[in-house]
Amino acid sequence: MSEAPLRASTIETLNMFIPLATAVLLGLATPLAHADDSNPPDGLLRPNAEEAADVIAALTGLEQMRAEMTVTLGTCVPALEAQHPGQIACTFALKVGAGSSESQADFYKIDDAWQAQPSVSQDLLPFPDPAL
Repeated sequence: MSEAPLRASTIETLNMFIPLATAVLLGLATPLAHADDSNPPDGLLRPNAEEAADVIAALTGLEQMRAEMTVTLGTCVPALEAQHPGQIACTFALKVGAGSSESQADFYKIDDAWQAQPSVSQDLLPFPDPAL
């Protein structure tokens, strides 16, 4: 069975869609590339995913399960009743094994180490958070 040569119209159609497909793929990849940005445009410094998981494990008493734990931060706002400079309140999704939970916590830095504490800013944060 012989292959038919590509027609000029087929080549023109492909040439028209390749830049469009490339733009769409780059548009989809850009948010993923910045999803773990620890210094976002809103100016709120926040922990990266590993740092957040470490301090949430300590806050929840789940240090022994830290290896199986992932934490995703959602919406973050300046914390109410902040006790530390740069303290922010964030929603987060906690996944351990097949289980998941959504909650809120305040995050702040002492020297170079992130800390977390229960938040009193629940009324400022969406629940459930569409960002998660």
